[in-house]
Amino acid sequence: MIMCPTCGGPDCIRPAEDVLDSIYQMYMACPGCPPEPGWDKQAPLAALLHGDTVDENTLLCSSCRRRALDGVMGHVLAVMLEHGDREEGAGLALVGTPLISCGFPIMYPPRLGQGDLVLIADNVHPDTAEDIVDRVPEVRGVVLRVGDQAHSVGILDPDSRPHEYTLLAGCDMRCDVAMSALGELVIYKSQSRIHIEFPRESGHKMNVLGKLDLEGLLAGRVVVDGMCGPGTLGLMAVLMGASKVILNDAWRPAIENVLLNLEVNRGLLDVEVERLIPTGDMPLIGDEPVLVARASRGGNTIAEVYFGDIRRLAGVVDDCDVCLIDSFPTADPSEYVKIWNDKVSCGKVIVI
Repeated sequence: MIMCPTCGGPDCIRPAEDVLDSIYQMYMACPGCPPEPGWDKQAPLAALLHGDTVDENTLLCSSCRRRALDGVMGHVLAVMLEHGDREEGAGLALVGTPLISCGFPIMYPPRLGQGDLVLIADNVHPDTAEDIVDRVPEVRGVVLRVGDQAHSVGILDPDSRPHEYTLLAGCDMRCDVAMSALGELVIYKSQSRIHIEFPRESGHKMNVLGKLDLEGLLAGRVVVDGMCGPGTLGLMAVLMGASKVILNDAWRPAIENVLLNLEVNRGLLDVEVERLIPTGDMPLIGDEPVLVARASRGGNTIAEVYFGDIRRLAGVVDDCDVCLIDSFPTADPSEYVKIWNDKVSCGKVIVI
């Protein structure tokens, strides 16, 4: 059992195998589910309810005990209206951004059960957030969006100031399923401190890895994931047969998520994980790269996790066949590309 690093509970984190075994039934309507309400997202809540009140039983299926997303968001909006966090006449579109607790491409509206949603919201007060988590069973946590929506959570580069959202109530731990031709991994994220990435975005990254694999640049190769975030690219490179992967990030929450994801996917990757230093002893932003953990298979080191500046990492890594640079869209990676291109023992530099 892996305890959640955010809330300390036993139910937020599941081994990757358990998640993958259940995802295709996770959000499907059962035969007894009522039809999708198809509510107008711009209409006032009162107009949708036709005079009825909304509570935990609104649109609830009596068989599977799950609800359509509209019903959950309507319940959240009702709580917000009670607290004065939304104006009378507000529609569902003004509630916030709903993130299902396990993200993967689905072609149908999800049916949600207990703790299946993390809500990212603007202009919501802490007492309102606490009330939402207490009264809306499907909501696992409420996160206050800070600043412009286009401003990515985390750090643009090691010299920038960090940008974080605020977890107001509950737990913000959720996962996305990374899918490739060679298999799937489950990537957990503390969503108030890690960049929000939808499955369609991560699909582009998997396409890049697939192309590298076809070119013979992954299997049996040394790969650097220089700005690894929660570890999606680097861990998938391990799954695809890289002989060694170096994962690095200068943002401590990212490293904490990488270590969690190594544990979660340990069975799929067939590795043993050794933590070398406690993350609690590390600053929020890294400088000189420090080896934090390693993963091994059959006595051979398969992955190393570093916490530090990608520019300085070039002086720590002896050689590599591929260096992946996955910076935020608004960041300029040219300095990192030049440093790694100038490194004689580095093969190919790929900007994602």
